[in-house]
Amino acid sequence: MPDPAMREDDLKNCGYQDGDLLPLSKERALELFEQDLTVYAVVDRGGAEMLFDREEFESQLPGTVFALSREEWEESPAFDALVQDRLNRQQKREQAFLSHEGDCFAIYQVKDDDSLREIRFEGLDWLQSIGREVERENYNLIYTAPLSGKDTPEVVAEQLFYRFNNEHPRDYHSPSMSVSDIVAIRQDGALSCHYCDSFGFQQITGFLDGNPLKNAEMSMEDDYGMIDGIINNGPKEPTVAQLEQQARSGQPISLMDLAAAVHREDGDKRKSVVEQLHQQPKQESKKTAPKKSAEREL
Repeated sequence: MPDPAMREDDLKNCGYQDGDLLPLSKERALELFEQDLTVYAVVDRGGAEMLFDREEFESQLPGTVFALSREEWEESPAFDALVQDRLNRQQKREQAFLSHEGDCFAIYQVKDDDSLREIRFEGLDWLQSIGREVERENYNLIYTAPLSGKDTPEVVAEQLFYRFNNEHPRDYHSPSMSVSDIVAIRQDGALSCHYCDSFGFQQITGFLDGNPLKNAEMSMEDDYGMIDGIINNGPKEPTVAQLEQQARSGQPISLMDLAAAVHREDGDKRKSVVEQLHQQPKQESKKTAPKKSAEREL
């Protein structure tokens, strides 16, 4: 968006329904006007009036929404600068991708570095033959976006390959998807990574497991025993000791929570005792000779 403070609905609320303009505040409209971009004022319940000088800006009624052509914005140097600036926020964007509540995807490409020339645009067989592995540190996060539909990750990867070769989004300013690219897909909280190989895609493991994924979970997860690739497995239930400490410090506690904690911990103790009994080695039972009377009873 040319103005982060505005939403597309702001134009619709003013009556403009065509969808070829993007909304601007007055301050941002003046900035872009000074950069020789064409700016409009939305007037008469949906009409768009082109503005030619600063005096026309000042003559607009208070609360007027201004606008810019979507096509002109997406072809402007300012738009390109914002797209390029995304590459400078790798970790923040990756954590946003990994913690996103809905389904989404991310595209990674090998960094444009001479030291990585031997792995760029190469298949997995070649990497194996030269003793190299697929490592996150060799890649840039190029693009992230929400994902619609419920196709399998394999089908999604193929669909994205077609899209990012033939129907690039306007804010995608990178090379078309090719061999050595990686598509990371999050569906229903599950993460999978797919290497664009010489023929089709190959699912790989470990690409995001040990670095940003774990860091993202560690920063958001409430139970480090549940670092499992799914962010936020639910709040930890308080223990009896924690509730008693809370009460001693003068903070109110719920008697229902305390009763539930006592019941839960008593159950854990019983379970622990049962497990210990099961883990004890079985004692061999002593065999005794049958009573003589048993022979007569047969």
